Amino acid sequence: MRSLVFKLAVFYMLLSLPSLLLVESTTLVYEYSELMARVDEGALVDAANVASQSLATSWHGRGDNDAALLVAWSEALALNLQQPSGVLANESYVLLELTRAPIVVAVLDPYGSPIAGYPTSIIDVAMTLPNAAELAADPIGTSARNLVSTDSSDDKSTRRVLAPVRDPSGTLTGFLYLELRLPLPWKALLNDVRFEWPIVFGYVLVFGLGASFFLATWVTRRLKRVASAATAWRSGDFSESIGDRSRDELGRLSQLLDHMALDLKALIQSRSQLATLGERQRLARDLHDTVKQKAFAMNLQLATLRRQLGDHAASDRVVQAERLSQQIQQDLAQILEELRSPDADLPFVQRLRERAQDWAKLSHVTLDLDLASSAALSARTEDDLLHIVDEALSNVLRHSGATRTGISLHGDDGRMTLEVVDNGRGMGANAIPGMGLANMRERARSLPDGGFTAQSVDTGGVRIRVAFRLASRNTDPTLS
Repeated sequence: MRSLVFKLAVFYMLLSLPSLLLVESTTLVYEYSELMARVDEGALVDAANVASQSLATSWHGRGDNDAALLVAWSEALALNLQQPSGVLANESYVLLELTRAPIVVAVLDPYGSPIAGYPTSIIDVAMTLPNAAELAADPIGTSARNLVSTDSSDDKSTRRVLAPVRDPSGTLTGFLYLELRLPLPWKALLNDVRFEWPIVFGYVLVFGLGASFFLATWVTRRLKRVASAATAWRSGDFSESIGDRSRDELGRLSQLLDHMALDLKALIQSRSQLATLGERQRLARDLHDTVKQKAFAMNLQLATLRRQLGDHAASDRVVQAERLSQQIQQDLAQILEELRSPDADLPFVQRLRERAQDWAKLSHVTLDLDLASSAALSARTEDDLLHIVDEALSNVLRHSGATRTGISLHGDDGRMTLEVVDNGRGMGANAIPGMGLANMRERARSLPDGGFTAQSVDTGGVRIRVAFRLASRNTDPTLS
């Protein structure tokens, strides 16, 4: 009972019932107002005039046979007036909706005594017959007239019409009396128990079941997908998405939530990387301020001890310890350099691209990148390649005078090739390689089957090329 389907179904059912009542009452009041306006404009008087003329040709005098005929004639008149296509109803069922006997017909003799009428016994009908004063008024008239209603009830609308009936010679043979008595619409809605009520409740039931089925199959199912994805995101699993491609409001909301999950994943990764970099920086500072300083001090102590021992037999061991201390310092320096690298946790291709783009912004040299390799490399190989690129770009900026530089990285048949090309002055025939080229060559040759070339190109500039073998166990296409 706490589900959204149940609540919305009950809401629709409770809303539909008063809506139906409102529609029905509004329609009924409108039709009632239209009917009474037609009656007040003379519709009932016109109907009485026509009926009195028809009665004058059918009434031949007072008698039992005439009384039976008059009863049948009265019933036919009443049914004709109250039917939907009659003069009064104006193509609606408002008369029969308000009461079962809206029209009362009575045939009176010249003295006002009832002869026949409809319903079958006018004595049982709650009607007020004309009094002597009303009968005597305008006795020579030939048309129907409205009578003042004597009904003091405030829950009914009553209209009374009296029409004289004269034979062909003009002699008064009697009167035709019509009475329209209708309850007010709101009274009819509250008091009548009509056949529409079972239909109304059946409609509400069908509407509720249909709404429940629609909500369960179209709305709730989609909301459950949103809840399932949100639960996965809460546990840190951002691989699950809602995947709702509908164009309605719920579909657009689901798409916004999917984008939000991707942004949240990127934010968490960024914050994680920042936290990792912060910890690496802290470790680097601690190692630099403690271990590196102590290793440097130990190396100084060993050097002092070696000089004091001179040619003593133990000096060889002191020399070995001094070399180990220097190697420890070098390894520690390399570790500190790696820890201090702000992009150490990024993929190699991204690190290379960011470094090159930062260099291009500072140097104002146009940069072309073609980084198509997706191979995974060891941390040492990545660092060597980055140092080679840094040195090559530094040479371009200091010596070549180039305006455009291109960096390409490709892997094919188990080998990777890195090239740095510029459009500068190139290397002359008598150019002497400097320490930068020597360092690049040394780093390149330290790679597996590594090779290094630096040569001028025909169009001007220098091409630095590094090629090495990829270990198959390190190839991982997901780490690009």
